[in-house]
Amino acid sequence: MRLNQDQDELPNRTADVSTEEASDWHPLCVQAANEAGAALACFVFFQGDQQAPAQKVGNRFRFTWQDEHYMAVWEQQRFYCALTGSDIGLNTNTSSHYLAVPVSRGRLRGLMLLEYPEPPAALSPPRRRALDILADHGALLWRERELNAHHRKREGSSRRLLSRLKALFNQAPILVNGFSAEGRCILWNDECERVFGWSFDELRQHPAPVSLFYPDPEEQRQVMESFCTHTSSEFREWRPFERAGRRLTMQWANIMLPNGDMLCVGHDISAQKDIGNRQRLAASVFESSYDGIMLTDANNHITHVNPAFTRITGYLPEEIVGRSPDLLRTEENADDFADEVRRHLENRDYWQGECRSRRKNGEVYSLLLAVSVIRDDDGQVLHHAAIFSDITYMKEHEAELKRQACHDVLTRIPNRLLFGELLERAISSAVRNEGKLAVCYLDLDGFKQINDSLGHAAGDRLLIEISKRLGLITRSCDALARLGGDEFALLFTGLHNDLECDEILERVLVVIREPLELDGQQVRVSASIGVALYPQDAEDAELLLRYADQAMYQAKKQGKNTYVFFDAEMHQQEHQRQQQLTQLIHAFRQGEFLLYYQPKIDLFSRQMIGMEALLRWQHPERGIVAPAEFLSIIIGSAMEFELGRWVIEQVLEQMTHWCRQGLKYRISFNVSAGQLMHPDFIDELSRLLNQHPEVSPSLLELEFQESAVLTDLHGAVAVLERCRQLGLSISFDNFGTGYSSLSHLNRLPVDIIKIDRSFICDLLSNAHDVSMVESVVQLAAALRMSVIAEGMEKSEQGERLLQLGCHYVQGYGISRPMPAEQVGVWLQGWNDKLPPH
Repeated sequence: MRLNQDQDELPNRTADVSTEEASDWHPLCVQAANEAGAALACFVFFQGDQQAPAQKVGNRFRFTWQDEHYMAVWEQQRFYCALTGSDIGLNTNTSSHYLAVPVSRGRLRGLMLLEYPEPPAALSPPRRRALDILADHGALLWRERELNAHHRKREGSSRRLLSRLKALFNQAPILVNGFSAEGRCILWNDECERVFGWSFDELRQHPAPVSLFYPDPEEQRQVMESFCTHTSSEFREWRPFERAGRRLTMQWANIMLPNGDMLCVGHDISAQKDIGNRQRLAASVFESSYDGIMLTDANNHITHVNPAFTRITGYLPEEIVGRSPDLLRTEENADDFADEVRRHLENRDYWQGECRSRRKNGEVYSLLLAVSVIRDDDGQVLHHAAIFSDITYMKEHEAELKRQACHDVLTRIPNRLLFGELLERAISSAVRNEGKLAVCYLDLDGFKQINDSLGHAAGDRLLIEISKRLGLITRSCDALARLGGDEFALLFTGLHNDLECDEILERVLVVIREPLELDGQQVRVSASIGVALYPQDAEDAELLLRYADQAMYQAKKQGKNTYVFFDAEMHQQEHQRQQQLTQLIHAFRQGEFLLYYQPKIDLFSRQMIGMEALLRWQHPERGIVAPAEFLSIIIGSAMEFELGRWVIEQVLEQMTHWCRQGLKYRISFNVSAGQLMHPDFIDELSRLLNQHPEVSPSLLELEFQESAVLTDLHGAVAVLERCRQLGLSISFDNFGTGYSSLSHLNRLPVDIIKIDRSFICDLLSNAHDVSMVESVVQLAAALRMSVIAEGMEKSEQGERLLQLGCHYVQGYGISRPMPAEQVGVWLQGWNDKLPPH
């Protein structure tokens, strides 16, 4: 037996088995060679039904199998065949002989080839049986090999199928998960991780993963009960939470497996739910919106309208759907409006604005309209959506508010604000047409006496009647306004000469002098009128009105019931006033203003009850200048409010300094009419008080004069009430010098009355002054107000005031106004100047 054959590769049609398999065949080949007395043995097996060698096992032969020779031989003898190499095309170097033993088990599977150096002798029956047994054994080995190969093939297929199923499981666009009977997660695909945010590893390690989806214990219990109750392939809706805390809407079908595990399949319908909710919300908004909604198609035909549309326009859906929105237009600039909207929609896909439309009954109304373009994914227009609201009432109310803001509430004629606008327009027109204007400032003579004697209601009726009379003599191109109180303004346009203006003004004086019956009494008033001309006197609206005001005061001086034209001298006076105002503004910026303090004394207790802060100008050349020389220049200018604010701030600064020294003095300060009625006065006062928290507002006293409240008594009362609410006391300064002090006193929120110095200086010799002081003291007592007498210069005056019941005084007889740093020194010896009790 030759066991060391060359190990050349088998050519084309045959292939060796693996080394591992050869170890099983080698003993069998050795045993077969020994039994047959052959040099060597091998097995050649066929592939399926194809009778040609497919694989060779055992010792190696170097041969090329020739199909046709083998088949010829095999057809002649199907069992043992004695063959030569040439018979079956063996390509060998020696003339070997072969014996082919069929290997069959149910069918021919191959051959067991035995090699001999000489032609083999006939085999004995025992050897044949032995070889048959060996051949059967080879067939069994080969069958086993085939079965193993088949099993390996099936295992590979199963692995590939499992891999594909796993990929499909993870790539599936549906949610697939599973939970054990104990509630542990045993299955969790990638889609679940994407939707919920938790990985399989996280859930697998969690002892109760359901608590992640339903944090509320009660909800957990309900969900688990429902899961166990509804175990079918029917999809049901659930609302679990995802990792970020957002609640989802899911559809799940859960199947209970025989071992108690739960298999769940579902999908996330949150987006669909949101879309559905939005659609229902949109439908609800469409139906219930208070605003009208109209949809049109790409051809601008109406497709949908809501109930509010019908309510506003009067058109039912069946009357308007399919028609053009042009049906709703008015004829007012319809084409221009449509073109404007179309341009906006083409450029921006949106337009909003106010317009006018027409109802079914023909009524024109105002609306606030918004139009949007709705396009498809390709940018093509699908619809136009129009949302509108009826703003007719709002526009009418707005017009009324504007009218009220620009008109006097009492007389219904324009106020100062509107008159200024009308004057500006008239000047612009006059510039273009080289026209002439006359601005008249009119003040009624004798009005305050009638108002005091007959009451405010009668005075109001008088003002209404005067405004009507003036309205009758003004042309449509002219203007009439009430500036406040008993002051009016007139504007005459299109004048050719001064004579024409004289004629108009004479008519004005005549109609005002005509008698008027009020409360059964016939009364008369007259007018003092100042006139400024455009362009002779000024080309600025503010200057014209100011010049007319100055001329009106000249008319008052000339005896009233007349008119005076502004002239060069007045212009010079105004120019001088402007120069002085500029100088004062500069002085204020340079810090040349300061405050002096004049004490107020209780004559009975001989105690200082407070001080009044008084403004002074520290002139660099003239020294201390009293306010009587400069205050009238500041009044009416922008500096008035700024200076008044500065006074309050300085008072609070000084009071803070005194408070820190343990000195709590009550300080009063004066406010002018312009400061008191300034729209920012209360806000500024509140801000300054907040900035000085150490000063109690109860230590502050605000002093005003009657002139500060005459223009707008109602507004002044409101401002003074707010000052009281802030904690300040209110003092009526120079009481008794005005036209109607007593009538105003009952309406104003006043705590203190200051009797004017004019009643004190002749108190010792003038019985009328004594009566006046006594009356004021008694009136104040009845109204629970305090009284202070101003201008006490002699101790005898103090004694008389005490006799009349007036305990509080102020004046040079006590102390002149002094700087704050001298107050302490003065307090040490001031008692010596007081009169005896």
